[in-house]
Amino acid sequence: MDPMLRSIVDYAGDTDYESLSADAVSRVVRHTADTVGCGAGGFDSRPARIARQMATGVSGPLVASVYGRPEKALVDAAAFANVSANRNLDFNDFGLSGHPSDMIAALFAMAEATGATGPDLIGAVYLAYEIATALAEACPLSERGWDQGLYCSIAAAAAMAKLQRLDADQTANAVSLALVPSIPLRATRSGELSEWKGSATAHALMTASFAVRLAACGMSGPPDPFEGKDGLFDKALPPFKATFGASARPSAIERASLKRYPACFWGQTGIEAMLRLRTQTDPGRVESVEVATCHAAFWVVGGGRGDAAEKWNPPTRETADHSLPYLLAVALLDGRIDDDSFSDQRREDAAVRAATGRIAVTESQELTRRAGPDICPTQVTVTTVDGQRLSEVCDIPRGHPDNPMTDTEVRDKFDELVARVLPSAPGAELADRLWGLGDAATLEPIGRLLRSFSAR
Repeated sequence: MDPMLRSIVDYAGDTDYESLSADAVSRVVRHTADTVGCGAGGFDSRPARIARQMATGVSGPLVASVYGRPEKALVDAAAFANVSANRNLDFNDFGLSGHPSDMIAALFAMAEATGATGPDLIGAVYLAYEIATALAEACPLSERGWDQGLYCSIAAAAAMAKLQRLDADQTANAVSLALVPSIPLRATRSGELSEWKGSATAHALMTASFAVRLAACGMSGPPDPFEGKDGLFDKALPPFKATFGASARPSAIERASLKRYPACFWGQTGIEAMLRLRTQTDPGRVESVEVATCHAAFWVVGGGRGDAAEKWNPPTRETADHSLPYLLAVALLDGRIDDDSFSDQRREDAAVRAATGRIAVTESQELTRRAGPDICPTQVTVTTVDGQRLSEVCDIPRGHPDNPMTDTEVRDKFDELVARVLPSAPGAELADRLWGLGDAATLEPIGRLLRSFSAR
């Protein structure tokens, strides 16, 4: 067992619900509820419907609830289907590992299948966030050409092994079996984005679940998947060291952000700046828009990777919610960003295309210096037809730990999304059960409500 693998296994063995702070438990509950809400919002999307079809008739010794399916499915299939729905709207949380809440549905599936309690699930979610975030802090993936599912798969495998109560050797095998065959390409999030954008981490988590089941049945994995010959450090990433759970900072989930708008995290500050400007001028009198932003936002959503053609004329919903010029054009014209912002009709609207064409995006060295790993200052300046210039800057979006959403805001977001799949009474019951997760002796009542999802 190589040193990196050993450190993950040891940390997983030492971490459980009883070791968590009250603040960390509270954040796990908030992010879990928020993620389920996002899944309700994405439930009727085409990718989520496809994923549910893949889960039909897939059974086995470990089964869990699939959104909107009366019968349970094999945990791997349940993970893929539910994560695909959670991720579809690009409304779930953000952390340095990408969208760490992508792991929650897979962990819920394993927890439900193994008869775990709410506190067991909370401990597993906390553990997975810690491992994925520590890896991402030690070696960011995106500009190296690899996708975020790599770290999610490793972290979720360790946490699922904990839920299965596997021993140290089995946990090591599970992590190795999750890593070695599953190193995903960043092509998922480059250029024109496809429906796979919302299911890529779902696949990574399905493979993590499969790896844990293999390890539980006795399958061994390569003992040196990180540091050995032809391992991760030899072929894909430069050698690095990650420290798990030893930081004096708040925990990984306490440093993760929720989202106020269903769009890429790197566009959130630009949206907020534009919405402020819209209250100061008539959108119809805006002649041009200049956007200055930090490197990360320019690179991911501003056309900085040589993908300006796709950003200024997004051919798919997935490309549009990762396009800063498109997001700001719609925010200017409509005064909001919601599901309707990304419909085929809205993307093809002549007014939206014209407004997008009047927006220029540049990288600002000053804003890049002011940025952080999860902070992307963005300045938006509009020039009106009579030459007036108005400017707004947003450094930290609503939902970031330094600018947190209130409990009421999180609950309102949840209620609005869940109303799409449940009537008011069962929707309220689901909220109460999720917010009471720390006291749940069983997850079956939550699973029952998830199975009753239906597009309304």
